[in-house]
Amino acid sequence: MPFFTPSVTSEADAAFTYLTQQCTQLKLTALGLTDEQARSTPKASGLSIAGLIVHGAQVVNNWLIQVKEPTREVGEDDYRAVNEKLGLMAMFDGSALPDLDITEAVAIFDKVIDGIEDARAAVDDAGTDLGTEVPMPYNPWMPNDFTMTVRWILWHLATEIARHAGHADIIRESIDGAIAYQLNAQADGEPWPPEGMDWS
Repeated sequence: MPFFTPSVTSEADAAFTYLTQQCTQLKLTALGLTDEQARSTPKASGLSIAGLIVHGAQVVNNWLIQVKEPTREVGEDDYRAVNEKLGLMAMFDGSALPDLDITEAVAIFDKVIDGIEDARAAVDDAGTDLGTEVPMPYNPWMPNDFTMTVRWILWHLATEIARHAGHADIIRESIDGAIAYQLNAQADGEPWPPEGMDWS
């Protein structure tokens, strides 16, 4: 996927397209890294690329349950079972490291990225309005008068993953100097730097 999203035609198309784009950008920060590099924390933060990828996988996968089934109440026990299906036996916050190599972590995230299209199809097939309210799980950060909708979930996911992609960009540049434009070009088989452009 190129660095910029393709054109979008509706709010739902935009929400799913931007979420997929940001997940892809986070995933590309791992391109070509060794396990040791992916697990490293070269900045003051305890975040690593491997940790951010599995955290991103869990966040997107778990929230999309309610996008696909807006009336379903999702509890903590549900998350445990869903995470185990992904191959993740604990919750990850970006600093905790999974007992997986980076190839395995990226493969899990790829499954989750594919699941975004499943959620898009579920919304389309059911004719789900993005304003549909969903049951709100307990979360200490949510205000008491908060109303959660499918729209809120999709845009929350896009912004959270974008924030973590930014974290991962800084970590990756600290590891080997690679920047997001360069990683996108490499993933697409394009030359870097682009012919005729001076990026020095």
